[in-house]
Amino acid sequence: MAPLVDGQDPQARVRDLEAMLDALGDHAVIKLGPDGKVVRWSRTAQAMTGYAEAEVVGRPLSLLRTEEDREAGLLERELDAVRQDGRREFQGWRVRKTGERFLSHISLTPVTGEDGTVTGFVEVLRDATESARAESLFHGLLESAPDAMVIVGSDARIVLVNRQAEALFGFGRDELVGREIEVLVPGRFRDRHVGHRNGFLADPQVRPMGAGLELWGLRRDGTEFPVEISLSPLETAEGRLVAAAIRDVTERRETEQRLQRQRDEILELSTPVIQVWDKILVLPIIGTLDTLRATRLTEGLLEKIAQSQAEVAILDISGVPTIDTQVAQHLLKTVQAAALMGTVSIMSGVRPETAQSMVHLGIDMGRLRSRNTLQDALQLALAVLAERAGTAAAATRALSAGEGR
Repeated sequence: MAPLVDGQDPQARVRDLEAMLDALGDHAVIKLGPDGKVVRWSRTAQAMTGYAEAEVVGRPLSLLRTEEDREAGLLERELDAVRQDGRREFQGWRVRKTGERFLSHISLTPVTGEDGTVTGFVEVLRDATESARAESLFHGLLESAPDAMVIVGSDARIVLVNRQAEALFGFGRDELVGREIEVLVPGRFRDRHVGHRNGFLADPQVRPMGAGLELWGLRRDGTEFPVEISLSPLETAEGRLVAAAIRDVTERRETEQRLQRQRDEILELSTPVIQVWDKILVLPIIGTLDTLRATRLTEGLLEKIAQSQAEVAILDISGVPTIDTQVAQHLLKTVQAAALMGTVSIMSGVRPETAQSMVHLGIDMGRLRSRNTLQDALQLALAVLAERAGTAAAATRALSAGEGR
């Protein structure tokens, strides 16, 4: 006789297994004879199916099968497969005493005698209806999401994708599931992305990915496109997963760039630099000055000075509604930048209320010359040019006289 493991025969081990599974509460244990008829019926099996033990013992387990499965002889084929190949796990529909169907996760294990022949079977059922319903709902929500959804495991490999992800990236599901998420990231960003996703997995929380950064996706055909990504951790029975909602922002990015170009053009039009005379520029300022506009104003003026070799620049502020400390500082910086290029600045359009406001605020414009009207400022500009020309001529005569000695 073959030695017994732990001093127990196979039948005793089966009874122990049944007792342990009964204790779990959600597994129905059914012992079958070699012909597939019920030998033992657990309390959980009774609760799950509605059949009492006396109603099923001695009957074939096919009484729990659907009519279609009985006509197809599915139970007999499963028992034959287990006799040949050993334990099997699968899902299938079962029928309660009331006629209600339920989806069940099934484990079917052969029981063998000392000579190795199959003396019976143990079938363990777990009602998977609710989990299947929840999974179906999850998949339904995933498919109906407006964004491309990619579910990633803790090993950074793709677990699920929806239709939108297939359409966005050009991959089929079977081409993505099981691959690392970096397959959707352009090669130039992959090393950096590995660090980002490892950091997220170490401290998962709902947040946008790469806030403040430009993110790019990679299609199957190799084209790149800008994306916006939101990450959310998911706790599941299989462990922690990460849901990534991915949105193509190509159109939005192009719109933003177009609007920025339009704003730049408007700023340039609102602060034109006009050459009104040889070596004299006029910069009419209209509206409120902010930091961005003041920077562009200064840049435009300096570029025009360099092009025209202007010696006088008139800043006309008659179109500026109010002068505060910030506006005055912007103007002063513009004047100082022009002075470094050898250009004299004159401010025109200073109204009485503007002058009073500047005095009240204690704004010191240095030695900046100013006039009430643009006409007065032009006359002053011509005088400055004449003065400079006279000074230059005198310097030339002095230099020539010195060389004649």
